[in-house]
Amino acid sequence: MSRLRAILSGTLHTTQVGIEVLSIRTAIKTAAVTKSARKMIAKPHLFLLLALIITAQIFAAQSSTAQAELTKTGGPWDRCAALDSAGAPALPNGLTERQEDQLRPLSLDFFLDPTGTLDPTQITTQTFEAGHCALLFEAPRPGEALWFRFTVLNEEDSARQWFVTFMEYIFDEALLFEQQQNGLVMAARNGRTFPIAERADNAVKTGFPLTVQPGEERIYYLRIAGTFAPTITPAIMTAELFSEWSVLSLVMTAIFLGYVGAIALLSLFLFRHVEPRFYLYYALYMACFFVFSFIYDSWLAKFTGVTLPVTVMSRVGEFIAGLGVFANIQYCRVLLKVDEGPLGTRRLFLLLSAVAVITTGLAAYDPWGLSAPLHIAYFASPLVLLTVSLRKTREGLPQAKFVSGSLLSLTLGLCIAVYFFTFPIQITQAAVAFDLILQRPLTWGYYLAIMGETTFMILAISAMVTAMQAEKQTALERAETLLQTVNIVEQDHAEATHAAAEASKTAKARIEALEASLVSSPEKNLLPPAEQRFSDNATECVLDHIGEEDFGARELADALSLSPKTLGRRLKATHGLAPAAFIRSIRLNFARDLILARQYQTVAEVSRAAGFASVGHFAKLYRAEFGQTPSDEIKAGAGAG
Repeated sequence: MSRLRAILSGTLHTTQVGIEVLSIRTAIKTAAVTKSARKMIAKPHLFLLLALIITAQIFAAQSSTAQAELTKTGGPWDRCAALDSAGAPALPNGLTERQEDQLRPLSLDFFLDPTGTLDPTQITTQTFEAGHCALLFEAPRPGEALWFRFTVLNEEDSARQWFVTFMEYIFDEALLFEQQQNGLVMAARNGRTFPIAERADNAVKTGFPLTVQPGEERIYYLRIAGTFAPTITPAIMTAELFSEWSVLSLVMTAIFLGYVGAIALLSLFLFRHVEPRFYLYYALYMACFFVFSFIYDSWLAKFTGVTLPVTVMSRVGEFIAGLGVFANIQYCRVLLKVDEGPLGTRRLFLLLSAVAVITTGLAAYDPWGLSAPLHIAYFASPLVLLTVSLRKTREGLPQAKFVSGSLLSLTLGLCIAVYFFTFPIQITQAAVAFDLILQRPLTWGYYLAIMGETTFMILAISAMVTAMQAEKQTALERAETLLQTVNIVEQDHAEATHAAAEASKTAKARIEALEASLVSSPEKNLLPPAEQRFSDNATECVLDHIGEEDFGARELADALSLSPKTLGRRLKATHGLAPAAFIRSIRLNFARDLILARQYQTVAEVSRAAGFASVGHFAKLYRAEFGQTPSDEIKAGAGAG
């Protein structure tokens, strides 16, 4: 971990980075010719893990190379390094009209107030540390405050307005003080704990406008408290670039929230064909992403005026992130049909769920000290799920290949986002707002993860629905074949003894009546098309849950997305029955079909298969409906055989 931080902070030289990359290439080449490496590449999840490690190393190497190149450019950076070693005050900050000077890291000195209680009258007497060349600063923890001291000099021949800002989004409190003859005077304040009207600007970014006259030099103190990211990256840029950056960031977050909302609505439309538990898990998953982005990108304050301090928002954010991990595990469990698989896979998902719950509780309790396990689980969990989905793909599960693509996008994107949240890269010069977006892998990595994941997941859901419809069609064809077999058997039995013929005739007549009611019921022909579809859907839904004893009117209404009152009204209009009577009628006819087809040998078995809790109650209802007890029906069928 410390070595990664060293790479990110630019302390390794370019030569060392070259050796780092060369060692990676050599290791890959060596592994390619070994038998053990060939076995690793044959296993997709091990190969993916190796690819992720290499990707992280390349990102780190690129970051270090960029910083080394920046240090070698000469000019102010050479002077900055020399001043750092001598402990001299920070260089004045100034921007020219050149395009390459639209953005620069802020040259400053810094002081950490561990108590967070020092006021402006006390801070000027403190000893500040030189931070001229340090582009990243460790963020203060709750209860602490970080002070920056910097100088702004306008060397142009006209007044200039610049913005002092940060690459990070969230700050509870940022106070800007200007040094004057009588001491420090507050110039502006910003941060999420202040009402929008009291902030230095209304942009999505935390910034402070500074207007400096020609040849004028000013000294400022900046106090930072309450941060979300682990580091702070102060910068100074032109007002035009700051405005473009804020607008572009706002548009990107709005598009992202709109995309997530659209995918949620589309998934609701697709989910009407699947089980409610899957619908609930995926709805929860999408809601977690929406709420997290809504709070993180400050839309909550924009729409409601509600501001949450970091001490609250961090806990809420970690809880929502952990809840999303849990929901992701659960809906993948349903999509991949884990409950129908081996015991080992079911236990694995149970373990993943337990890890998600435990790490979420730890992170919500102490986001600053106990969030690392959740961050690891946040991108390690999709990696484990990806391994399972790849195995399911080999087994021929239709939706598994799309689930694999979804989890691969999620894993890669989250690896980028979490990695650069923990180890942010240092800023370099930029002339347009898009360059600043590219310098924030945390943002576009997160967007890549979610947008790629949701796109593939919609394809997975579509594949699953198609497979379910194909299975239903196959089941109907098998039922038709079974009825044809019954007809043949009944015809053969009719040619036996007279008693057997009479029994066979009775059974055959009942079966033919059943077929007639299923194929072309006069009652159905009289129904309008919309009511006919409703009747078919209601009947099919009850048959799908025929073995569930507790499936009643309320469950039928929920499955059809209707209120109980609407369900009762429509069943009364189409069948003249209340919902409970409608369900009971289907159960009784289903039981009669089982008896006629001789699927079971006892009344208890038939009762249980048709969803009746009490055998006696079933027998009583059966006799009232058909005028004969189920035991007599079974005996008659056996006699016909």
